[in-house]
Amino acid sequence: MQRHFSLSLGLLAITSLAMADNDIQTIKVSGAQTPSLARELPAGTVIVDRKTIDSLPASDLTEVLDTVAGLQASQLYGINGSGASLDLQGFGATGNQNTLILLNGRRLSAIDLSGPSLTGIPLAAIERIEILPGAGAALYGNGAVGGTINIITRQRYENTVGLEVNSGSYDSLGGQFHTTGNSGNVSGALASHSLTSDGYRDNNDVENHSVFSDLRYRGDGFQAYFTATGEKQSMGLPGGRTPEQFRNDPQGTNTPGDDSEQENYWLMPGVRVSLSDRTALTLDVSKRRQTRHFDYASSNSVGDTTVESYSITPKLEGQLETGQAVHNWTLGFDLNDYDYVSRTSFGNRDLEQEQRAWYLHNLVSITPKLSVSAGARQLESTLSGEGADKDQDGEMYEGGIRYTFTGNLALFAGAQRSVRIANLDELNPFNPPIDPQTGHSYTVGASWSQGIQHSTLTLWRANIDNEIVYDPGTLTNRNLDDPTIHKGISINSRWKVDKDITFIANASAQQARFDDGPFSGNDVPLVPEHTMELIADWQALPWLSAQISHRYVGDRRYDGDLANQYQKLDHYRTTDLQLTARYRGFYLRAGGYNLEDHRVADYGVYNPTSGNATLYPLPERHYRIAIGMELK
Repeated sequence: MQRHFSLSLGLLAITSLAMADNDIQTIKVSGAQTPSLARELPAGTVIVDRKTIDSLPASDLTEVLDTVAGLQASQLYGINGSGASLDLQGFGATGNQNTLILLNGRRLSAIDLSGPSLTGIPLAAIERIEILPGAGAALYGNGAVGGTINIITRQRYENTVGLEVNSGSYDSLGGQFHTTGNSGNVSGALASHSLTSDGYRDNNDVENHSVFSDLRYRGDGFQAYFTATGEKQSMGLPGGRTPEQFRNDPQGTNTPGDDSEQENYWLMPGVRVSLSDRTALTLDVSKRRQTRHFDYASSNSVGDTTVESYSITPKLEGQLETGQAVHNWTLGFDLNDYDYVSRTSFGNRDLEQEQRAWYLHNLVSITPKLSVSAGARQLESTLSGEGADKDQDGEMYEGGIRYTFTGNLALFAGAQRSVRIANLDELNPFNPPIDPQTGHSYTVGASWSQGIQHSTLTLWRANIDNEIVYDPGTLTNRNLDDPTIHKGISINSRWKVDKDITFIANASAQQARFDDGPFSGNDVPLVPEHTMELIADWQALPWLSAQISHRYVGDRRYDGDLANQYQKLDHYRTTDLQLTARYRGFYLRAGGYNLEDHRVADYGVYNPTSGNATLYPLPERHYRIAIGMELK
């Protein structure tokens, strides 16, 4: 393995990256944050920028992500993204474990089966979201099987202040506040968000409070920054409904006493130093603490879990020229350490997991039109506790080629070898031994940006070996004995029809199936065959804008139905409308959601042993109104 990794590093020294224009030859590495190259990678990169976020009829980060083709955001309870699952390229129930979530390049994905904590990231703090389907394994590491989502907060702050109060259906009441400013080389931001709601269903109440702060210093060849977030959330857990209950009483609950609470904070200091005109050193350090408590009265069980994590992620970046080729290279080391303590009615666990990785990525323009990319990462993971230590490792590679024609039409092709190390819940002593999951992913496509529009078409195929799944037959997590194939096509397109109308058309067709063994030819559960999102943003009057969206999600199998013996979850459509009136720095926003009043469920689970199925209903028609100000 060591020999293979050394060979990969040697190959990287003569490889290059995909850049789509001449700008790469003028990029200089400095003490300021490096410009993003995500859009230039040989992948179907989708950038959701600040302007797009503002144009969407979305109230939380999960709803924003759900508009991207090839990415499905499923919600269990439909309130502010709590309990949401993100799935790139069709992994169904294990989407959270196969989609790597980052905040400013730092890992946000959990080390257990819990979903990413997205409710504590206010939309007002986000500059852009970079979505890399089928890419990111070499640069970002473990879990980037379906791809990577990198949430980038604002990097430069002006003098602004904003305040909003909102209310809506289900006795929802919330508000948010942010202020930003700068003085000389120092700038900063402070934002807070709160929400309380009874929720759509019985025992579906939620209370969420979060705070975000960011302080930055930019000097000559030096940058220092300190970002901190904190969140507190409590939520009732209404559980699932049988198909009959779903039809007759979707708002009811069979678990009226179940609830959960969680708190977390994240401290992220860092510095970036320019060593020369073309070389810079970045050192990021972070500490995160998350506590969760659950009380399942329905099963007479309670539990408390605390996860403390520490990371040190130095990286050296530079630029060099070999003839006419311009190389943008990154050499880095990631150290992530996790302490996991769980006390529950069904057992206690004290674990420590350490993950170490070296990586090298080379981004080079061979000519102004032709570019290639390559990267490699060596990962080592050590789990301590519950008897003997468990060591696992993996090698990850990625690379591709991109050619840009006159007229900003670019063709790209990329490939990667990904690795997913089983998380701490999957490595519990009740499960059989679990080996690392490996995948080989391939993407081809085209992007076209000219005049009024920008579009990206991506085709993908991923062959997964040792896929880690939950087997309802044995009630354990395990490796599949047989491979799975995930493939599909997606289109993400944004059109500026005229100065007052912007139109977004996103759609995907995908298929995830078992490739051999007893389930050969069967669909992987919870992967919809088709999705579509149509969004129009219309500046109807100088003071009035309207956003309307229509979403379609196709049929998919229930979670747990590996044998495909039960009926499918029904497809559904929803339409949302949002109106915003502005006067100077003040605004009034009103929205109606699921206007057709459809009864829908993003998630359902089937138990092949009992033959029972349950669904998790989402809200029917509901409303939201907000009043606020944004002053500069």
